Amino acid sequence: MRFKRIFVALKPCIDGFLAGCRPYVGVDSTSLNGKYTGQLASATSVDGHNWLFYVAYAVFGSETDENWEWFMQQLHRAVGSPTGFVISTDACKGLEKAVGKVFPEAEHRECMRHLYANFMKRYNGPISTQHLYPAARSYTEDRFRWHMQQIYQASPDAIDYLQRHHSRIWYRCGFSELSKCDYLTNNVAESFNKQIKGLKGLLLHELVDSLREMIMEKMYLRRKIGRILENGKILPSVEKELNNESNNLRVVKVARSDDDFAEITLVDADNVTRRQTIDLQNHKCSCRKWQVTGKPCSHALAWICSNRGITILDFVHEYYSVSRFKVAYAGRAKLMPDKDQWEVVDLGFKVFPPKQKRAAGEAKSSKD
Repeated sequence: MRFKRIFVALKPCIDGFLAGCRPYVGVDSTSLNGKYTGQLASATSVDGHNWLFYVAYAVFGSETDENWEWFMQQLHRAVGSPTGFVISTDACKGLEKAVGKVFPEAEHRECMRHLYANFMKRYNGPISTQHLYPAARSYTEDRFRWHMQQIYQASPDAIDYLQRHHSRIWYRCGFSELSKCDYLTNNVAESFNKQIKGLKGLLLHELVDSLREMIMEKMYLRRKIGRILENGKILPSVEKELNNESNNLRVVKVARSDDDFAEITLVDADNVTRRQTIDLQNHKCSCRKWQVTGKPCSHALAWICSNRGITILDFVHEYYSVSRFKVAYAGRAKLMPDKDQWEVVDLGFKVFPPKQKRAAGEAKSSKD
């Protein structure tokens, strides 16, 4: 009997993710480099501060279809399928199949950074450089189509390439309005991989224990931060971000239709004057940024700031509230003594280490 794989999901992390975080998970893996090689796979999310939140992790031999499907099955057992669930991955075919099979109802996003790198190897030129990322960043379909049309005119086969090799969602106009997360890249997974870089050479039991300890301490530090924050309010960092944005608006005109409806004309970040429509009652703007992120866009801020008796914080989604942040870190990971005090369990057999593949190069010959 040899070790094959292990999946770890601490209950405080699962409870905190489901109750306090947006339904967004980044999935990736990184190679282990110790005595026993393999892959450390992770599922990570973000809290209201956009700080990394640990959900689950696993160790298995290699990135095969079977192992990725098993990982996604364990993740499904742990978190279920929350409303508006988003899974962000790199362009890994085995992982693509596993996500589609285990989470068919989830929104599967592809990391834009990896897509861009692959795309530029084939279609490197000024048109692609100027329009691919702007297309991905466009919240509305009309702006997305305009940028894609410019790429098509320069390289007609580029659109076919994207449809064949990058069929997952990589553009904001395709994002649902439920997750309130507009990430184009899989940075949460990359951040996790950087954090645990110094642990990848440990033996398996040391690795798992070190990750548990890291998560336990991080949750305690965030819980301490939550204790000094005032209930019933939006997180200070989000409030500061929106106040700074509202102070730098370049408003051209505000045309009111009713108490909650208006047309807002302002100069945007591209130095272009555009008009958008605002529906305060339903927290909607025709630019769609408000609906996708859960935070008022520049047009909404212009309308809110021109009205007395209402504040910006009244129009921010509860995902960014202090109460949600506190719930995310409310659970406490259980303490664990040194391994010589661990309970001895009789499995009826001994578990041996996994067989390791021969290193690259010629095998040494032995002589009698």
